[in-house]
Amino acid sequence: MEPVIEVSGLKHVYTDAENTQVTALDNISLQIMPGEFVAVIGANGSGKSTLARHLNALLLPTEGHVKIKGMDTLEEENLWSIRQNVGMVFQNPDNQIVAAIVEEDVAFGPENIGVPAEEIRKRVDDALAAVDMTAYRNHAPHLLSGGQKQRVAIAGTLALGSDCIVLDEPTAMLDPKGRREILGTMLCLNKEKSITVVYITHFMTEAMQADRVIVMSEGKICFQGTPKEVFSRVTELEKLGLEAPLAAKVAFELRKSGARLPEGIISNEELAEALAGAFRE
Repeated sequence: MEPVIEVSGLKHVYTDAENTQVTALDNISLQIMPGEFVAVIGANGSGKSTLARHLNALLLPTEGHVKIKGMDTLEEENLWSIRQNVGMVFQNPDNQIVAAIVEEDVAFGPENIGVPAEEIRKRVDDALAAVDMTAYRNHAPHLLSGGQKQRVAIAGTLALGSDCIVLDEPTAMLDPKGRREILGTMLCLNKEKSITVVYITHFMTEAMQADRVIVMSEGKICFQGTPKEVFSRVTELEKLGLEAPLAAKVAFELRKSGARLPEGIISNEELAEALAGAFRE
């Protein structure tokens, strides 16, 4: 199986307001396979949002290469196809919504690439159904909640034909209910429709739901692995300015105190089960 996204030796340098060269990404290499749900975490300034913008060619490498289904982002003729294949969802959904009616907004992308009217109708219907927003198709977007707006933005990427979606801190501006809506929507799209998901977040509880977690700091990938592998590294995460899940921290401290608890505890349920087992012994 070929990767959907292949990043090799990626370096991104920009000039800041003081005319100083800043390296935002430094020698990043990674592969993301079809159907994966990958979370990217890191403290502010770690480079995770810059990386996200490289994955559908909103930014181009200073050095190295980013390939989407084999298409190099440095080749201008590939850009349109790349952006159809990889949809982007940002923090603020208001920046992505352009129409006065929900279904018109979802249809905006397909119309602009010349999709026939009958096909647009089907794509809009399917996309709204996929994010559970069919009942709101004739609503004005500005009357929707933040989570509903983000689901409209996600529907817009699906209507374009994207089978990979990159979300750059999509729940940062939402309340807990909105955060649950968006994470649930993306998990459903990933599991039921095999949509490849790259999920940039600073909420560790969201990253715990991924297949793989990538940890970034100062423009580099520090380590990666399954959620259990990553969130068990409590001390390393704290050194990077990240909070491990509470259950992982409690289990870590209890082990230090001599408690015989298994490794890989990251959820409250796992902690409760392990503690119950320890008391039975």
